[in-house]
Amino acid sequence: MQYQGLRASRLCDTQQNAKLAKAEMLAELKTQAETEAKAEAAPATLATLCAAYAPDLEAREKSPDSIVRAQDTGKRLAECFGTRVHEPLGTLIEPDLVAFRAWRVKHQCKASTINRDLRTIRAMLKKALPGFRFPAGIFFKEDDTRVRWLKPEDEVLAFATVRTEVCVGPKRGTRPGPCRDMSRLAAITLMRLTQIRTLRREQVDLTQGVVTLPRTKTEPRHVVLSAEAKEILGRALTAHTSAWVFPSPADRPYSRVHVGREWRKVSRGVGLSDFHFHDLRHHGATQALNAGFSGPIVQALGGWKSEKMMRRYAAVTDKTLRAAAEAASGNGQWQRAAQPFVGVR
Repeated sequence: MQYQGLRASRLCDTQQNAKLAKAEMLAELKTQAETEAKAEAAPATLATLCAAYAPDLEAREKSPDSIVRAQDTGKRLAECFGTRVHEPLGTLIEPDLVAFRAWRVKHQCKASTINRDLRTIRAMLKKALPGFRFPAGIFFKEDDTRVRWLKPEDEVLAFATVRTEVCVGPKRGTRPGPCRDMSRLAAITLMRLTQIRTLRREQVDLTQGVVTLPRTKTEPRHVVLSAEAKEILGRALTAHTSAWVFPSPADRPYSRVHVGREWRKVSRGVGLSDFHFHDLRHHGATQALNAGFSGPIVQALGGWKSEKMMRRYAAVTDKTLRAAAEAASGNGQWQRAAQPFVGVR
């Protein structure tokens, strides 16, 4: 049965039942067509926009983090605006966005978190209201100078800390938790948390020494593995038969929340404060720059889109700059030891 592009079918044992089924299906298709026509005619609302945005990201094969972030932003909008999320999008004005920002500030959210929400809202509105002018001044100025890295003694303590997790079912008992290997891998490969926790077995090629990342924040890329990274991944792959490199006891990727919580416990346990899992990526970049490798090389190693991120590390890693600072203070030893400039340009 077909009606205005909609189709339905039903298997009947007699001709009489087929006639009855045909009439029922026609009525159902008419009702469905009317419902869809009303939905298309109705003006878009913030609620419908939020509901449609996450599936749109999935269709465009965006990262799982982006999809979850869009869903979370939709929940925050509903919590902030209440029933107003069901009003037409045309009623949304700049003061509403300012009010949302103030509401997030009231809940003691960080500037970077609020900016992330606002960028998600801007992307949503751009698809539904191409002519809507999003206020540029609404974004907080973020601290681009925040660079964290581990001192040698902190590095040894943090990566040596082994956590265990409880396994249920047939594999009841305890086993080493994933925090040590995952965090060490983040520091020496500069991979992001989501790339590590959702890493699949087929993405790892130990023979060639590379990990293939088909979906990243910038573009697909290959991560070159050091000997230590190959050892970590080889050990993880031989420990189980799961499709995931670091499977949870339920044989699925660990959540960001779980890994982040475990890392906080480890880092705080060794005396580190305000050191996030993502800061391990900063640590790896700092180590490479300290070893004398140039910004473009480290940029390629970490998969950054531009050298802008590399400039954040230059002042704290370039030994020539430090030698120049000592020389300016009259330290003759540093004057004699000064080397040619090899820092980030």
